[in-house]
Amino acid sequence: MEPVRVNGYTVGFWQYYPQLSDIPGPNSKELGYLLRSLHDLPPPEIELQRWTPLESLHGALLADSTAGAIGGEERSWLLRRIDEIRKELSELDWPLGVGLIHGDAWAGNLLWDSRTNPVRPLLGDWDWVSIGPREVDLIPTWHAAVRYGRDEEWVRNFIEEYGYDLSQWSGYQVLLDMRDLVQVTGPLRRATASVEHADRLRQRIDDIRAGNRTTSWSQYVPHGH
Repeated sequence: MEPVRVNGYTVGFWQYYPQLSDIPGPNSKELGYLLRSLHDLPPPEIELQRWTPLESLHGALLADSTAGAIGGEERSWLLRRIDEIRKELSELDWPLGVGLIHGDAWAGNLLWDSRTNPVRPLLGDWDWVSIGPREVDLIPTWHAAVRYGRDEEWVRNFIEEYGYDLSQWSGYQVLLDMRDLVQVTGPLRRATASVEHADRLRQRIDDIRAGNRTTSWSQYVPHGH
């Protein structure tokens, strides 16, 4: 169904896919397969926005609703860090090229289409679909191994399906830095209303500023997974 305008707002409609409780959620293998299929598509016929690094975090830092979540010095530091990462990214050569990307391709956005037999994986949450470097869609898989306790098999299964080892590229560390900052956005928006999110926010900012990549972060678990 097409979006509609109601009282000045745009309202979209989503297809509901009930998830099966007796099978595990899709994993990095399915993610690699879906991203390979997505990145092999021809250029879209409609005009899409260009990918802007850390756009969501930048907006959250400037929003009045997050004013009490962190201090002014930390806010200024994060804004400067965004500028630094954007500059580093702008200087990269992207071996996979530029094309249609999902923009937030982590396993938590996967779900099963249980209407088919066998069930097939789907990639949801297309809020950040855009035209950008394809490596952006790959970094969440490696970041999950660095920050969220995924093992080598998780990354290896993705590589086997997608056909590319991102960690061997010179821009890999910059993308990890970027993905760390992406993960500040969610708890920043919720920190003033939730002690749990405030704690997550504090850990993530402290680790980023200290250059610490040895600690694990707690991950949001989507409903149904």
